[in-house]
Amino acid sequence: MRKLIEKLQSIGLTQSEARVYLFLLEHQDAKTGVICSKLNIHNSHIYQILGKLLDKGLVSFKIVNNIKIFRPVNPESLYSLFREKELQLETEKQDLKEFISNLKKIELKESRQTDFKYFEGVAGVRSMFTEFIESWEPNSTCYVSSAPIAYERWNAFLLEYFHPPRFKKKVHLKIIVPSELKEMGKQRQIMKLTEVKYSKLKMKSEFGVAGGYTYFLNHGERPYGLLIKDKVFADTQKKIFEVMWESRYMM
Repeated sequence: MRKLIEKLQSIGLTQSEARVYLFLLEHQDAKTGVICSKLNIHNSHIYQILGKLLDKGLVSFKIVNNIKIFRPVNPESLYSLFREKELQLETEKQDLKEFISNLKKIELKESRQTDFKYFEGVAGVRSMFTEFIESWEPNSTCYVSSAPIAYERWNAFLLEYFHPPRFKKKVHLKIIVPSELKEMGKQRQIMKLTEVKYSKLKMKSEFGVAGGYTYFLNHGERPYGLLIKDKVFADTQKKIFEVMWESRYMM
C-alpha cells in the first residue's frame, strides 16, 4: 500500500488524496463518514480532499436520499493527470531557460581574467562540467586525461551532457584513457572529432583543459573538483598533456 501511495504522490496527489482514492478503488463507493472512520481523517478535512480529487477527475459522486456517495473514476484517468504534470514541467523548463538566458545578459561590472572555483559532491561536479563546457570556443580543442573511476561514475552523464555540445561547437577531443578500460575507450574512438590514446599510468584523479580553463577532479567517495580560469596555467597544463600524449607510457 505504501508503494502505491508513493506512486500516486509522484504524479501529483497528496498523501491524503492518495489514501482516499485507493480506499474508494477498494470499496467502489462510500459515504464521507465511512471514509473518515476507516482512514482516521477528520470530518473537517474530508470534503477538501474529495474536492481536490473531483478537480483532478479521479472521483465522482451520486446522491442517494440526499446523501453524497463518492466513487472512484477508472484508473485510466491517471494518464491525463500525468500528462498535465508533464505539460506543467515543460512550461517550467521553458520558463527556467528564459530566466537563465536573461541572467546571462546581465553584464559583469568587472571581468576577472583569473579565477578558481571549488565544487563538491555529485551535483557540484556536474555544475563544474557545465561551466567548463560553457567556456568552449567553436572549433577549439579539449584535452582530457581521465581516471578509471571516471567512467564508472560519470559515463552516462558525459555521454548526454558533455559530448553533444562538443559536437555542436565542433570541439576536437584528445583524451587519454586508462589502459584497463579499452572498452570505454572504444566508445570514444568511434565518436567524431575524437582522438584516443591509452595510458599505462595508474591515475587516481583526472584533469581537463580547454581554452583558458583547467579542471582537476577527484572521484572518491564524495567527489570534488577545482575549476581554474587562467590562460597561463591552462597553457602550462596543455604542455603537460602533450608530453603525456607522446610519452612511452601511451599505447
